[in-house]
Amino acid sequence: MKNKNYILPLLCFSTFYFCQDKISKKNGHQLDAKIIEIGPSNIIYKELDNLDGPTRSLDRSEIFQITYNNGKTEVFGKYSNTNDVKDFIVNKINEFGIDRDDDHQKLQAKFEGDQIEINSINKKGKVLNEDVFWDLSKVIKFHNISARKNNVYYLNIVTYKTEKSKVEIDKLVIKMTDYEAAVNVLEAMKDLQIMLKKD
Repeated sequence: MKNKNYILPLLCFSTFYFCQDKISKKNGHQLDAKIIEIGPSNIIYKELDNLDGPTRSLDRSEIFQITYNNGKTEVFGKYSNTNDVKDFIVNKINEFGIDRDDDHQKLQAKFEGDQIEINSINKKGKVLNEDVFWDLSKVIKFHNISARKNNVYYLNIVTYKTEKSKVEIDKLVIKMTDYEAAVNVLEAMKDLQIMLKKD
């Protein structure tokens, strides 16, 4: 009879332990949860340490992946860390970006921390407009891509600009020659902002 009293708590504990799902957010934070519903725009869950408590919701755009209690993993995000997304943004801008005023000048992008520097390069390889940095962790607004004639596409991002130690809100405009690349850069920048945002 005494053995039954010891086994029952162990069975309950093991059931509780193995029914957990793990939500990994893009910013690196992880939650132990019980997933209730995965909708088209958000995920409904309960906190594992408070299953009788309130139902919570997360926007799908905040989630990198969910690992379910059966071991199956569902990936929502494209990038596993900030370096991957920064490399992608830089590579696409360097490949398809051109100067706003001179289509013969390419763009050269690089990151310093969470800020991106985007310069024009003339035909001789000289870098123009140096030392202007745009903070992608504090973007105020991402505008939709603006398509223009001659197959050029503009990304418009309102954020903080640092130039000669002066910080102000301004619009970063990136002109690109490939629509798909422009869409992917815009989505990657949105992902990066989420990844850099701490809980």
